Amino acid sequence: MPENKIEEVDILNFALNLEYLEAEFYTYATTGKSITSFGVGTKGNSNGDNPANGGTTKGGAKVSFSKEESILHDIATQIGADERAHVVLLRGALGSSAVAMPNIDLSALGFGFGNQNDFLRAARILEDIGVTAYSGAAHMLKTPDIMMTAHGLLGAEAEHAAAIRTHIARLKIATTAMDGVDLVPPPSGEARQVLSVKGSDGLIATRTAGEVLYLAFGGKAGAKQGGFFPTGLNGMIISSTEAAAAAKIAA
Repeated sequence: MPENKIEEVDILNFALNLEYLEAEFYTYATTGKSITSFGVGTKGNSNGDNPANGGTTKGGAKVSFSKEESILHDIATQIGADERAHVVLLRGALGSSAVAMPNIDLSALGFGFGNQNDFLRAARILEDIGVTAYSGAAHMLKTPDIMMTAHGLLGAEAEHAAAIRTHIARLKIATTAMDGVDLVPPPSGEARQVLSVKGSDGLIATRTAGEVLYLAFGGKAGAKQGGFFPTGLNGMIISSTEAAAAAKIAA
């Protein structure tokens, strides 16, 4: 859908799809349960094979965190609570226009729940996608209250990303770049790249909705489903484009 035809409600519902994914990921990782076990609503408007009563989530499991690294369990627990709160916030803002949770496959990356390091690798990907998605959509918002909420969500996701990336670097966990704008933390990336901030201007990178979905759908261009969303997203923003190119972060 061309940007000039996208309404604010479409952007909020796109964000809601992503928040459902993140909330399910962290809630399964810390409790072994879905967000529905916490009374979080998942019903709403749906597309195609996604049920209006809320989709099902597969591939998630409780992670065994190291007793020596109890701070990681505490961080994951707080982020999980934050993400559930984000779902509640967006659903409340959207009211009857809110989309249902789509079907989700948390095993799409092939890792994430087997051990603590795999959890951090997967969390790093989800958080960096979330931050760039919010920053990429910011210019399309016009209503002051909605802009303020979006800025708050961006700030929260940025804090989550910073916390996860710091522990990736501290524990020396190898990671792989997702696309051209992915600033990989050490040890795989440069020592100065602990945070996902561009050295050229001190800002975070951005991705369009289509570039975000390229990653969410498992690296597929021109797709409407796959990866984390096996039957696609709910709402109006549903198609991937090509991967984000490195030219977007060039000095």
